[in-house]
Amino acid sequence: MLAHHARLILADVYATWERGDLDTTLSYCTSHIAYAVHASRDAPSFIGSGVGRDALAFQLERFARQFAVEEFRLQLLRTEGILLVSTVAFRYRHRATRLDVDGQMRHKWLFIGDEIAGFELFHDARRMRAFYDLAQAGVA
Repeated sequence: MLAHHARLILADVYATWERGDLDTTLSYCTSHIAYAVHASRDAPSFIGSGVGRDALAFQLERFARQFAVEEFRLQLLRTEGILLVSTVAFRYRHRATRLDVDGQMRHKWLFIGDEIAGFELFHDARRMRAFYDLAQAGVA
């Protein structure tokens, strides 16, 4: 996979995620994609980890019901062995409370041909967990 070709695919993955088009976002993934949204023991991940496009779709749909993606913009893309590593700027809004959180996150991608076979997300897990908890408390 050429980096410029992967950049085009990832640009569309990010654009479709930003506008809430999960079907198109997931269409780039193999049926057996392995995914992980890393967290810490004291700040568990909202998405978690697993295998399979259907499992990932379930987790992303659950997320999208509660949070709107206001911004998701590719900032940097580089290769790291067989992986592509990207950095994105993001802003999420909790649908019920209208609270926002923004920042940067890093992704690692494994491509097989033109499909995404592996995905890892790294972010400030404690900060995101605090945002999720604050948003949930505002609804209660």
